[in-house]
Amino acid sequence: MKVIKGFFSRILRLAGILAVIYVSMVFYLALTERRNAYPRAIPHKEARATIEGRAQGISCSLQDGTVLEGWKMGETSAPTLLYYPDADEDAAQFLAELDSIPGITLVSFNYRGSGNNKGTPSEKTFSPDSKEILECATQVNEATPKFIAGRGTGAILAYNASTKQNKLILIDPVKSIADALVYKYGVLYPKFLVRAGDSINTGEKGLAIDQVGILLDRGQFSDRGHIFAQKFQGATVWKRDGDSFRAALTKIIQSQISD
Repeated sequence: MKVIKGFFSRILRLAGILAVIYVSMVFYLALTERRNAYPRAIPHKEARATIEGRAQGISCSLQDGTVLEGWKMGETSAPTLLYYPDADEDAAQFLAELDSIPGITLVSFNYRGSGNNKGTPSEKTFSPDSKEILECATQVNEATPKFIAGRGTGAILAYNASTKQNKLILIDPVKSIADALVYKYGVLYPKFLVRAGDSINTGEKGLAIDQVGILLDRGQFSDRGHIFAQKFQGATVWKRDGDSFRAALTKIIQSQISD
């Protein structure tokens, strides 16, 4: 009997230790939510070196005086594709991976606090900044971007910034910041604890489903991509498969132009 009691006592102590560790990790993630939900993208030196001389540096001045760095690449008079990076992605990485797309001007900006930009990214600035970024992109070729694309959490901004004038390309998208954190941390940070409220506003946009294209690009995000696509029944879904990212995106754009 003493042996059995001792065994259960050790099990309970171990369970208690594990519970304390789990609660501590959840508490830490809750305290650092802003930093995890809206991280700063570090300048990607290799990508910036790759696009040097091929992409033109541009800037976007926000109403509060913050200046965002960005680039444009492609033909001056061509239709524009505005790209919203994932939260921790340097916009230069997108351009470096693509190099160029025939007949398209590629435009992308880093968010406040990311790359070499000053400021602190937060829920307060996440969506408002995206609207000003769209205005800046419209000035590049003096026309509203024909395409708006976004990767990961950038897909939230792409969708919410779009109008009936744009074609949407959502790359490995997530529907909300809360979903992004759950995909990243799993049971360590339950969704009901997430305070960040940014998400795709499907009820407010009134977009036609044929405006939305979903690209399943990276294998590690395949599951979340399929879950997302199920919520957008009728949207065109592409899989990168063995193509390069440039080849896959070029096919999508050409098919959208021909529609």
